[in-house]
Amino acid sequence: MKKFLLFTLFFAVGTFLQAQTVIIDHETDATTTTFSYFGMPEGASSVIANPDMSGVNTSAMVGQFVKAAGSEPWAGGFSNPVPTTPVDLTTDSEICMKVWMPNAGNVALKLENGDPALNWINIAEITETETWVDVCFNTNNLSAEAPIIAAAGNVYTTVVLFFDFQEVVDPEETYFFDDLVVQEGDALEPVDVTFSVDMNEYEADFTQVYVSGTFNEWSGDANPLSDDDNDGVWEGTVENIAAGSHEYKITLDNWNAQEQFSGTEVCTITDPSGQFVNRSLSATMDMTVPTHCFNSCFACGESINITIELGAGGVTVDENGFFIAGGGNFGNPGDFPLSDDDNDGVYTATFERAVGFESFYTFTNGNCPDYSCKEMIAGQDCANPDNFNDRFMGPFTEDATIATCFEQCTTTTDCGAVTSSQVTFQVDMTPFTETIETVYVAGTFNNFSENANPMTDLGNNIWETTIELTDGSYEYKFQVNQWAFQEIFTDGMPCTVTSGDMGQFINRTLEVSGDAEMCFVYASCAVCETSTQNLPVDNGIFSVQPTLVQTEAVVTFGSDFTAAKQLTVVNMLGQTVNAVKIDRNTPTYVLDMSDLQNGLYFINAETEGKQQTQRIMVSR
Repeated sequence: MKKFLLFTLFFAVGTFLQAQTVIIDHETDATTTTFSYFGMPEGASSVIANPDMSGVNTSAMVGQFVKAAGSEPWAGGFSNPVPTTPVDLTTDSEICMKVWMPNAGNVALKLENGDPALNWINIAEITETETWVDVCFNTNNLSAEAPIIAAAGNVYTTVVLFFDFQEVVDPEETYFFDDLVVQEGDALEPVDVTFSVDMNEYEADFTQVYVSGTFNEWSGDANPLSDDDNDGVWEGTVENIAAGSHEYKITLDNWNAQEQFSGTEVCTITDPSGQFVNRSLSATMDMTVPTHCFNSCFACGESINITIELGAGGVTVDENGFFIAGGGNFGNPGDFPLSDDDNDGVYTATFERAVGFESFYTFTNGNCPDYSCKEMIAGQDCANPDNFNDRFMGPFTEDATIATCFEQCTTTTDCGAVTSSQVTFQVDMTPFTETIETVYVAGTFNNFSENANPMTDLGNNIWETTIELTDGSYEYKFQVNQWAFQEIFTDGMPCTVTSGDMGQFINRTLEVSGDAEMCFVYASCAVCETSTQNLPVDNGIFSVQPTLVQTEAVVTFGSDFTAAKQLTVVNMLGQTVNAVKIDRNTPTYVLDMSDLQNGLYFINAETEGKQQTQRIMVSR
């Protein structure tokens, strides 16, 4: 079997002379955007004055991209917001940009949210350092990652950039980029493609196997395959196919029978109407399609079927229905719908995947591109907090069925009742000195949305909103003006939890088990009703043992603090559950915790004009 390189690198130094469509050049509002980072501490690229106005780039403004030390090898940034002008490759086929690298390395360009919705990525090696270079990507080339297709002929809205892709940097590196444009590009020569299909598992009678597709106007008999050695594997080569993307099927006896696909397969493409589902082919050089089973994307015996059964429970189903999405294998909301053909309230779909398949995934109620309609299962045992609170499936070695409920971690489609509570969030914005348009609460319960839960100004700098939440554990924080500003915490602050696969997120934590109201001071663990919120902190006032408490905790006071003390125990909702005045010259005090529910609590001590807070966990 031939092996082929999945991508070809094109780059040149010089000035482009072709007609171009400017996507990003950082010179006007319409041609400027930023790239939100992922795989490293949160943040985004910035637009700065060109630090090296020379060579092929003397423009005034450029993009600056910083890859933090120790970031994931796949760390990058996606255009947020999307460029005003989409990347239209229906007539042009080449994307070019200017980059400035501090070291020899690479830059990868990925296109997402396309029409059709098939992502594409290519990588270019950069050898020239500390100078601007032109880099061009021929989108007729196949993607370096699945699905292995060409991008030419499609329209994409989202651009993703990776610098030193699949490399870990230490210390951090700073890169610059500019002038991302689309232009005509070079045409590719026609190619020869060899097809091979294993018919051994096909049980019906047939005489002749054919390949029918866009390259032969879906002819039923133009390109027969042959099985000269009678091993059940039919092969044949179609010559002079136009390079690029095509659709095709294996057909029998001049369309007497054909492959039937549902659209959930990894090797297929569905037309916008949903009426036709065909195999997808991208060919930019002579190639051999790996032998596959008839009506399968895989060799015979090397695939399994995963059936999803999703109970709606008490959820009002969106008019567009439920979808499975995410995990790098199930696309975006809207790509893979679940159907309820028998109207029994259970939504299903079956996916053919390779033996050993495993993946993160989630469900959405509707086809929201921004995942705003994603199920909220944070705090439940099937949610992975380090992967967007997604679910996980596999690995599978045989056919399997996943039965569960939307927004519940059940193992059947019998959803039952969902317990939820009304939680009122309040925040005292007194410490915040910038201009406030609106304050928002953002968390795992709304995918850290920029605007899903706005708060109302009650006066006296207190903002409030009430949200109905399913009982469970959540992370959240308060943010201002749709993430223009946000609370910043340091690791170890008592009302926070550090999460993310690199520990890059520090958020407030919340346990919901009934209706509650809470109020915190912005960017602080202090609750609004305490008088200690403006007192300086001194961590020598007391210590507590143990910090994992069953029935009682012993508070030991520092020898430098002999005056009387006010001791308060506060739960995660900011509610005072115990308060006691400690007489002067008292070295220790035993706190009775036997009546408290399991969960996180804060002990606060105030004395001599200072305060200290320490968290403990009640678990029994």
